[in-house]
Amino acid sequence: MFGGKTRSRVLMFFYFAIPVGSGLGYVIGSYVASIAKAGRTDCVDCWQWGIRATPLFGIATIIALIFGVDEPVRGQADQEESGRINGQTESNNLNNRVNSSTTANEDVITVQTSFKNKLSNIYQDLVYLLENQTFIWSTIAYTAVVFSTGTLTWWAPAAIEEAIAWHHNISNASAVTDTEHVALTFGGITCAGGIIGVAVGTVASMAWKRGISCFSGYSNQRADPLVSAIGSFLATPLLFLSIKLIDLNFIFLAWLLLFLTIVSLCLNWAVNVDMLMAIIVPHRRGIASAVQILISHAFGDASGPWIVGAISDSVRGEDKTPEAHFHSLVIAFYLPNVLLFLSGVGFLLAAYTLPKDLKLAEDWRINRRGTDGSAQLTGVTQTADTGHLPLDDGNLSPSNRLNQYHNEAFDP
Repeated sequence: MFGGKTRSRVLMFFYFAIPVGSGLGYVIGSYVASIAKAGRTDCVDCWQWGIRATPLFGIATIIALIFGVDEPVRGQADQEESGRINGQTESNNLNNRVNSSTTANEDVITVQTSFKNKLSNIYQDLVYLLENQTFIWSTIAYTAVVFSTGTLTWWAPAAIEEAIAWHHNISNASAVTDTEHVALTFGGITCAGGIIGVAVGTVASMAWKRGISCFSGYSNQRADPLVSAIGSFLATPLLFLSIKLIDLNFIFLAWLLLFLTIVSLCLNWAVNVDMLMAIIVPHRRGIASAVQILISHAFGDASGPWIVGAISDSVRGEDKTPEAHFHSLVIAFYLPNVLLFLSGVGFLLAAYTLPKDLKLAEDWRINRRGTDGSAQLTGVTQTADTGHLPLDDGNLSPSNRLNQYHNEAFDP
């Protein structure tokens, strides 16, 4: 739908949804649970009611997506961007090609269409992704960030409540009276920190790639993974120190460092996807995004909170005091700390391999547009960007055109 600088900006606004949705979900879920707790005596904290309320927003969103969003033509924005650079759009080129087509071109349309669905099957897509080193490293690094973010969202408020109960000699954290304040504060800093982090990461990456603003004279095509790595390396000590400050009962300073941690964690949300769009050819961006999302959530925020909770329970043993709960969580948080550092290393490795994969993706686009830099297409090869079937100039025989199409279509 969007290309170039516009895509970076749109991704920034799109990924505001993650911190804002997470923060508001936490606030609303906690508020609904507190209402249920006030009206019932048969549950301890009624957390189930918070989970029952938030899916209503998801159902409304799904309905809106089904009936209100049209599927865009894949790669169309890339073609239009290329067409603007060269003074004409892809659609004009295609119209000119169709107007100059011959009868022999028309004879092979039916056979071309038979190749359409075979242009890229799931096996070839996965092989292509496995051969893309930048995709591999960025996915591993991104998964580690999502793991840390998920565990932080799940266990940081609980750790603060346990610490408050411990320092105030309360026997059970559920008896802490200002749990709603903890939920509201954490939700607020998640929203604010997330918006700032996504915006700063996107703007810094765009400026660094173009060599403008504070990066004047220092343009770097590796800006996306480098900004992501900086975010991970900054978040590592910030998370560690914030937990230690909770231990020392410096709650306000702990909130401040948690805010900075969330800002650092969110630097990569939009730029990581922008990098993925740049290194993956258009007709494989969908499967690349799906694979990255599946892996990052399955091994990140879906399993992370359970793993950290299991470590905490194992360390704590049979001790049920708030102090034991808190200190076992502190030890369990060493895991996301280590993973945050490793995610920074992963993004650095992605930065190392990025130029090669950018060149491969750009070579693919040039081969599909023609080496003269215009949007002219060669032979009868179907463009993966649009799904249209451009026609050749008649210099090849129908059989040779079909052989050329077959060879190019199955080339991963």
